[in-house]
Amino acid sequence: MVWAGRHVLITGATGFLGGALARRLLAEGASIRVTARTPEKAAALQMLGAQVIQADLTDDSTLSDAAAGCSTVFHVAVSYGSYDEQRRVNVEGTRAIAQAAAHIQVERFVHVSSISVYGVSRRGTITEDHPLMASAQPYGGTKIEGERIVREIGSAAGMPYTIIRPGMIYGPNADLWTNGVFSLARRQPTVWLDDGGGSAHMIHVDDVVDLMLTAAQHPNAVGQAFNGSPDPAPTWREVFGHYARLSGHDWRAFAFKPLTMAAAALIALVSPPISFGRDLPELADMMCSTVTFSGQKARERLGWSPRVALADGIAACADSLRARGLLA
Repeated sequence: MVWAGRHVLITGATGFLGGALARRLLAEGASIRVTARTPEKAAALQMLGAQVIQADLTDDSTLSDAAAGCSTVFHVAVSYGSYDEQRRVNVEGTRAIAQAAAHIQVERFVHVSSISVYGVSRRGTITEDHPLMASAQPYGGTKIEGERIVREIGSAAGMPYTIIRPGMIYGPNADLWTNGVFSLARRQPTVWLDDGGGSAHMIHVDDVVDLMLTAAQHPNAVGQAFNGSPDPAPTWREVFGHYARLSGHDWRAFAFKPLTMAAAALIALVSPPISFGRDLPELADMMCSTVTFSGQKARERLGWSPRVALADGIAACADSLRARGLLA
């Protein structure tokens, strides 16, 4: 699809992934609108040419106005906050934007979900056909509900939609999977669960944007969900190793899995039923295990697979890490 001149709406454009998508579409000549509760947060995108619409993600009237005239809607907005906030944004916000998109009969609605919908007890190779499994923390459960809503509205209204499930999105200025992981990796040694042999589902932001743009135009993507994660997945040892070498040293781990698992079990016992703490034992075990979120469906149906090599993607983060004072 040639994006020049096409009208596109993006929710969540003030975030890391949504911002990368917006900049890519602007560079390709698209006419884009972005929603923001606080327009000042989208000032940088406005300077690049985006139209900023002040809108609440759960306000049907403002969203309908924002979507009017757009052929494609990318729903990227997400909350990682409290349970109530995640339900407000990830569930009810998804319902509102999907209804607005269906009302104006968009050509494609692309919904960004997460590999978290598979839960934390999965092992081996996970395909898109695996049952979705909510965990104790609200994020995975609210993303499952969001997917269900998109399917229901899409089917009822005849709205073409696609769901993508990215892994751990890294790249320049990514708070958790670049800045956070680098801050761990540069320590000598890094306190970690084991020797780093478990799977790390790191995917570069540019690859996720490519998947989103492909999903927005490919006929084989209609009504489908696609994993967006490396297949096979690299190990944490590889990820930490690349980040550590930016600091000029090899990565070394101080493994303490038995102590961590005991602490995780204790935290789980005293944590509320809906909380991150309840998932800690299974999550810690998963991070030490081999898990791959299959990319076969995206390769075969869309011709898409990640193109940014892990070493190259992490090396390209050096400038942003220096700008934040994390790397000398």
